[in-house]
Amino acid sequence: MLIEIFKSRYLKVRYQQDIANIRSKMKQCDLVLLTDAQKKDIQDFYQEMLGQKVPTYWHEYFYSRNGKFSVKYIPTCIYHQQIIYKLNQFGVRHAYVDKGIYDIYFPDVNRPKTIVKNINGYYYDDHKAISYEEALERCQHLPAAVSKPSTEGMWGEGVRVFSTENGRLTNAGMSVEQLFDGYGKNFIVQEKIEQHADMALLNPTSLNTLRVLSYRDDREVHILYVVVRIGRKGKQVDNETAGGINADIDLQSGTILDCAYGTPAEKRIEKTDVGTTLKGFAIPAFDKVILLVKELHQRLPYFNLVGWDFGIDQNGEPVMIEWNRAPDLSQTAHGPAFGDMTEEILLSLKTKQNSVLNNL
Repeated sequence: MLIEIFKSRYLKVRYQQDIANIRSKMKQCDLVLLTDAQKKDIQDFYQEMLGQKVPTYWHEYFYSRNGKFSVKYIPTCIYHQQIIYKLNQFGVRHAYVDKGIYDIYFPDVNRPKTIVKNINGYYYDDHKAISYEEALERCQHLPAAVSKPSTEGMWGEGVRVFSTENGRLTNAGMSVEQLFDGYGKNFIVQEKIEQHADMALLNPTSLNTLRVLSYRDDREVHILYVVVRIGRKGKQVDNETAGGINADIDLQSGTILDCAYGTPAEKRIEKTDVGTTLKGFAIPAFDKVILLVKELHQRLPYFNLVGWDFGIDQNGEPVMIEWNRAPDLSQTAHGPAFGDMTEEILLSLKTKQNSVLNNL
């Protein structure tokens, strides 16, 4: 009984956090209020799809940001409380999300080269167990590396881009030992990717990545959208929480459809900080990324909705950075996350159980 109460409280707290977060964002943008007719259309839609009313904060926020009204926007509180936990089996997530064991699920996929990884306190090179001293030795002289949490890191938290000389980080006042100690366990150190020259035109200091949202329906994998995430001038990461911007990509042509969006207070962004025009910008190796995602999603049978992050290396090949078991939805840049499949996905929830209530 106590466990059931805890799980219910977990969902309730998450729901309240989502409400507080969107209301904070709404205060920062030029808000365009929904009409009573628009609100009625939203509630009619969700009554039919889920049998309940939903908060309309998200519909109002996305409409205010991009000027596109739709009843199909997914409220984040509903996404976290019901949708993602029914589409994906969270009870097994820990066995899949660890970047340190990507070599098991994705051994044949182009990924950043591993220098050192820590799994549950044990050190490894790419495959073999090594000592703490060996791990330190491998990181004494690195021209360009990236370290990050390997399990449940979110929004770019804990990502560090650095080089080392004689066991010290050249761009920070710390040693490799201190770097390791800061993570404790479950982290990975990889070689920095040299991105494609075209992707560097968007912003040369960050690895600009593609976020692909894929949905598995039986044996078929559908690409719901792809956005490109671009870092701001001088920044080393492209995450939105670090000020990064997102732009929607046309699935047919692989080019950026229009503008990008950044913080809630910002208007439409037509050019990147370094002056590159966004509309019509062609993403190299786009078709390769799409084909690869459709193949790789088949390897994750417990997860029907997946967010994939890919870079494009200097040779024009996709590089898998990570996959996400509860991806944030890029609805400001793209519009309704599930698009034409919204009704199908929402109606499918009626036959699925909530995996948080079953396994937390």
